[in-house]
Amino acid sequence: MDLYKKAADRGTELRILLTRLRFLGDIVITTPVIEALRECFPDAVIYYMAQEEYASVLEGNPFLDGILSLRKGLIGTLSMIRRIRRMKFTAAIDLFYNPRSANLLFLSGIPVRIGGSRKSRKKLYTDNFSVPGSVRSAVEHHLSALSAISCKPGVSRIPRVYLQEEELEEGREIIKECTGLAAEEEKIVSIHPGGTWQAKRWPPDHFAGLIDRIKEGLGARSVLITGPGEEAIIGEVAGLCRHSPGIIPVLPVRKAGAVMKVSDLTVANDGGIMHLSVALRNPTVGIFGPTEPDIWFPYSHSGPFRLATMNLDCAPCHRHYCEHPECLTELPVERVFRKLLEVKAI
Repeated sequence: MDLYKKAADRGTELRILLTRLRFLGDIVITTPVIEALRECFPDAVIYYMAQEEYASVLEGNPFLDGILSLRKGLIGTLSMIRRIRRMKFTAAIDLFYNPRSANLLFLSGIPVRIGGSRKSRKKLYTDNFSVPGSVRSAVEHHLSALSAISCKPGVSRIPRVYLQEEELEEGREIIKECTGLAAEEEKIVSIHPGGTWQAKRWPPDHFAGLIDRIKEGLGARSVLITGPGEEAIIGEVAGLCRHSPGIIPVLPVRKAGAVMKVSDLTVANDGGIMHLSVALRNPTVGIFGPTEPDIWFPYSHSGPFRLATMNLDCAPCHRHYCEHPECLTELPVERVFRKLLEVKAI
């Protein structure tokens, strides 16, 4: 498919809309697609559409010309359809292809609409893509969509999020104000013990043990990253520690990212914060239980990123809740600490 020709036939420049509406980690994972599109279509105008609570993570991406922030509800959808119609995009690539995004793009009138082959809504696209059965990595899964426009990416498969120096300086100030620690003078490990799903969270007493091990073994201080609604989890972890960690309150995503970036490394459960840390090129240890690391942590051989998991026979189970999450309760503190040492040594 020659997108440049399709744009010329309409008498317009090539304008491409890429979209993955949500969630934080899923949007972060799509960032290699942005770079691949720029590589294949260097003269195109490229926009990304995401829900407003996640769109800010894409700010500063040098391969994008703009970001469309989608508000919740019918009014937000109708407003976005009108805006997209005015922008006269040549093509749209939907990496989420859920009912809302499929219908929104259909009603926008974009002549080339590319989406997955899922259920009846596949008919709302002009072209469909399928993911080869051999593809496991979530990053590669999204890159597969580019086959529909004959774009063969030769770029890095590691996600990327970009922060400005003033944001990093703010991250240092947040650490100092909230914890009394000076990020430029002390060794600091950012830790995220939260997560949306109970079955993905390493137990609080294990995190507390790791925080104490970090202090006693490395002389480093830990700061706890708080996600929305995670105050109770953070309080429980802090209350179990012998060496009290600093607590970072709930922050907008870019400020939380800045705190992690100015730390020496990050330890996090499988989730959006973990992917954000990797995308910031921050040394990262990801803790995994019921999900497949080869899909959701394809980073281990691509930089200062390490996986901590048990590989039990019951995993992957993909559960959101588990009464006996042995894949995590049996993951010892010392194993995670060794992974931390591996990352620190790189």
